[in-house]
Amino acid sequence: MKKRFLISIAAVVATLSALPAFADSPFTGKTGPLKFEVDSAKSQFSFNADTAAEKIGGVAKGITGSFSIADAAAPEGTTGTITVPVAKMESGNATRDEHMHSKEWLNAAGNPNITFAISKVSDLKVTGNKASGKAHGKFTLNGIAKDIVAPVEIAYSAEKNMIKVVTDLKVPLLEHGIKGSGGAVGDKVNAIVNVKCTLFATAK
Repeated sequence: MKKRFLISIAAVVATLSALPAFADSPFTGKTGPLKFEVDSAKSQFSFNADTAAEKIGGVAKGITGSFSIADAAAPEGTTGTITVPVAKMESGNATRDEHMHSKEWLNAAGNPNITFAISKVSDLKVTGNKASGKAHGKFTLNGIAKDIVAPVEIAYSAEKNMIKVVTDLKVPLLEHGIKGSGGAVGDKVNAIVNVKCTLFATAK
C-alpha cells in the first residue's frame, strides 16, 4: 500500500515537472515560439537632454522592429531589434531639428538609423501577465555599437495577442562619437540623453 502511494506521488511529480513553467512567464497558456511585430502607429520614442540654456525634448516617428521568443514558457530567450530613423526625430523646432540631424550631431545622412538589438532578457520577475527585468544587447548610434543593459517591462494581452514593452535608456553621446558643433557635448549640452521607448507589438 505504501509502495503504491509512493509510486503515485512520483508519477504526479513527474507529470507536473513536464508541464510548461507558466508561473515564470507572462505568456500564460502559450507554448512554443512566439513572434511580435512593432506597431509603428502606436509605439512611442521620446528623448530629452538638458543644455545650458534650456531643456530639450522630442519624439521620433516611424519606429519599426520585432521580438522573437523561442519558447513562451522561457521568455529569457527573447531577442529582437528596435529601429528608429534619425530623420524622423523632432524637437518642435525646425532649425534645431536641422542641426540635430546634421553630421556634427546625429548624422542622419551618414548613419540613418538608431538601433537596439536585444540578445536576451535576464532577472525576470513575473506577476500575472506582466514581467520586469533587464534587456541585454547592442545599442547603435552614429554607426557606433555599444553593449548595454537596460530595464524592461513587458505586459501581454492574451485577448489582443499583443505585448507592450517599455524600456528606458541613458545614452552617452561622446561614447558614440557625437561631440556636437564646436564640442558642445559635455559643455553646453548634457553628455547623457535620456530615452524612453513604449512599444506595442502584435503577434505574427
